[in-house]
Amino acid sequence: MGMFLSMTSVVGKGQEAVAGSLANYMQSAGGGLAKEELPLRDEHCFVILEENGNTSIFHSFDFMEWDEASTFISKDLATPVFSFHIHDGDLWMYNLFVNGVEVDRFNPLPDYWEENLDTEEIASWAGDATVVAQYVPGLSPVAISNYLVRWDLESDGVEKAYEGDVYGQEDWQLLDFMRKLRLPYPLDEQLKPLGDTYKGWTKELRIKIQPPRKAATEVASAPRVIVHAVAKKPWWKFW
Repeated sequence: MGMFLSMTSVVGKGQEAVAGSLANYMQSAGGGLAKEELPLRDEHCFVILEENGNTSIFHSFDFMEWDEASTFISKDLATPVFSFHIHDGDLWMYNLFVNGVEVDRFNPLPDYWEENLDTEEIASWAGDATVVAQYVPGLSPVAISNYLVRWDLESDGVEKAYEGDVYGQEDWQLLDFMRKLRLPYPLDEQLKPLGDTYKGWTKELRIKIQPPRKAATEVASAPRVIVHAVAKKPWWKFW
């Protein structure tokens, strides 16, 4: 199985504002957010990093609400927000939200989950460099248009979109795209957090609860249970 990851990148807002907005989302979804030192492997670990006046959230690997959180933050902070996803190491994709409304989206393999997708739906995932540049200060459409192409699975995919890129048509091309937009990536090359870590939870990504100790007079053989409901994952987010 390849890499699955999700991120929210917020244009023009700092870490404090973004962390506060993510906390607002978590609370609205029946949970919360608290700054805490956590390893990335922890199912409640979120990483937030600010650079160049923009801020990115690397979501917990068990968090399935990245689009919902991104939509919420875009409206809450009245700013453009990208929802990024790498799916099973096969592709990268984005949805761009402005004030809670999706204004653009891109997937280089739009028929990845459904072979007989209609042409209108395929076209809706083409991405629009002009729209993206409209919401990212200082960005020229020419600087990113070569990324927004449909991948040819018959090719080797090694050709890079621009001189100076690190990746060709593969999942990690997302990092080249983010660099052009001056959006930070919150991990280093060893997948260690570069930003601050937070513990986050919602009613779907429930926090572990340790039940109280039983009184000495209670039956000692009764098993202790740790309650941990796994987030409900839509089938396409697995495959």
